[in-house]
Amino acid sequence: MNTGSGLGRMIRGALCLALGMTLAGCLELNAGLDVSRDDTVSGQLLLTARKSILPKNKTPDQGFADLRRYVPALPVGEESRYEDAQSVGAQISYDRVPLREFSTESMKLIREGDRYIFTLGLDLSAYQGKITELKPSEQTGIMRLTAFEISVTFPGRVLDANGTVNDRSVTWKLVPNQPKPTELRAVAQAPPRPSAAGGSTGGIPWPLVVAGVAVLLVVAVLVVVLLRRLRPSGPGAPDEPGTTTTPAVTAGTAPGPG
Repeated sequence: MNTGSGLGRMIRGALCLALGMTLAGCLELNAGLDVSRDDTVSGQLLLTARKSILPKNKTPDQGFADLRRYVPALPVGEESRYEDAQSVGAQISYDRVPLREFSTESMKLIREGDRYIFTLGLDLSAYQGKITELKPSEQTGIMRLTAFEISVTFPGRVLDANGTVNDRSVTWKLVPNQPKPTELRAVAQAPPRPSAAGGSTGGIPWPLVVAGVAVLLVVAVLVVVLLRRLRPSGPGAPDEPGTTTTPAVTAGTAPGPG
């Protein structure tokens, strides 16, 4: 018995390619992401498979785990199990994840200068790993029968996108058994990066200037106060520099003749 080829046929069946399920999606990817001004990402991502297409000789969790091996890596977050009456899968949550820690080979959310760029590649032939074991027709079939509903909200206005734009958000809703683009893409305006002094890049750090002036004024006042306290006072005090003292003449006396 060739267990390797049998496993391959079973996995291909789990990928909706041997079951002829052309009216219902075998995989669904739902995501709602929010990009903050501090270059972090929050939100959730849900990847599920329909129980009806998973192998009957395994538990739903085992069947989903086998299927997920053929899905490009998704951004790492706090992951939990998901299940409802029709589907089983994984839910990944993100809480202010820095952009540099979010992107993977499949889903990227990066900042380039004053632009945020979101991409999700839908061409499986561009990926590595287990996906390369599938025939090109099988790769196309997986993507064709996968459903996507993704929303990304940016802190600035959307400049370009191949999805539906609503104010600062871009949404893609791709149903099964329909042609799909090779990539989902959106570009949005990014706010100026804060400088080290706390102001905007390229501007005058006014908070630092004001603080510096205030410190100088306080130092000047302290110097004056200290000088006054250290200066001697009374009859024996030395004269101030630059002044001339005239000897006092005692009343009723006059200098005698030479």
